[in-house]
Amino acid sequence: MNSIYWLRHDLRLHDNPALTHLTDSSSHCAFVFSTFQTLKSASKVRKNFYAEALNDLQTRLKLVGHELLITEQPFHQFLQQIIRQQKINAIYFTQAHAFDERQEEKTLENLCQNHSIDLRGFDQGTLFAETSLPFPLQQMPFIFTDFRKKLEASLPEISLISAPQKWPKPLPISIPTMTLSLHTPHSHFKGGETHGLEHLEKYIWQNQSIKTYKETRNNLIAFEDSTKLSPWLNAGCLSARYVMNEVKRYESEICQNESTYWVFFELLWRDYFKFFSRKFAQKIFLPQGLTPGHSPNANDVEAFQIWCQGLTPEPFINANMLELNKTGWMSNRGRQNVASYLIHDLGVNWTWGARYFEEKLIDYDPDLNWGNWLYLSGRGPDPRSRKFNTAKQAATYDPDGEYQRSMLK
Repeated sequence: MNSIYWLRHDLRLHDNPALTHLTDSSSHCAFVFSTFQTLKSASKVRKNFYAEALNDLQTRLKLVGHELLITEQPFHQFLQQIIRQQKINAIYFTQAHAFDERQEEKTLENLCQNHSIDLRGFDQGTLFAETSLPFPLQQMPFIFTDFRKKLEASLPEISLISAPQKWPKPLPISIPTMTLSLHTPHSHFKGGETHGLEHLEKYIWQNQSIKTYKETRNNLIAFEDSTKLSPWLNAGCLSARYVMNEVKRYESEICQNESTYWVFFELLWRDYFKFFSRKFAQKIFLPQGLTPGHSPNANDVEAFQIWCQGLTPEPFINANMLELNKTGWMSNRGRQNVASYLIHDLGVNWTWGARYFEEKLIDYDPDLNWGNWLYLSGRGPDPRSRKFNTAKQAATYDPDGEYQRSMLK
């Protein structure tokens, strides 16, 4: 059987059920990554991270006799060219949660039906698959706390799948493809499964930073103060299940405390926003969010530009925005503060901020980014005001101004 693996946000070999099923059932296969729109419009920092991740995956595939094909075309268009050369029996891929990505899957489904190709999607981008949730998606609790409590009351089993040991032969494809150029931006993050696994090993086992995660996670300077796993998780270089398995192993062998639980807690937040996105689809990207008839904030270009450039009257806001613009990273504490300031202090349309983060963040994920902005705007799962007192936040999390000075110098 001839198969294609369509890669998007699953750039790894470990714990990849779609890949394992492909290698078990195929005689020949090819691996294709199609650059999606939000990557084309991303900053150099995120483009570089993906280029590193794809180069790392290419290296890993070459060790087992395969090449990674990279195209700028939408995948369904590239597939049409492949079909003219080869008989394709099956397409394997990781199912998405966000609206645009799911529309892309529907386009592919129509093409596959017309050519009698078996389309095999795997729900493997979260800690728990939708089918393992203790409720149907349409009955998913609206509030995170209720979502968490229902899951914790009957936790689904987490099982890992080893990387394939036996590989199909390469499927010959003679279509021009591309390579992604590498830049050298200032970033602590290096893309790829190899570096993601190394970072996880260092964070949990070498430095044992996980032991104090809950106490340090809101700190703004030291790299080890929070897990920093999101760039690799969101590109699929790391499996959320694998991360949780390492946390459980650490709890069993070294220490179980509130900090180790809090890593699991954050992974549940990640699942919550992803399933929330799948449930509410296009609504989470609209200015009114889940509150029809509610007027969004103003389209104030001048206020928005001041915020983007880190030129507001608030040094704490400016410091966080300058870090984002320079490195592609901002702490979770910073993200909540700058979002609150844009929405509630400057009165700017929240979707403008979400789109700016979409361009700049090295760990951009549509479900998490837009879900969090919707949440902070008060037009999502919690209508209560999420307005932060910037001066109080700065005094609490940067009391001596060290972080602000480091970014504003």
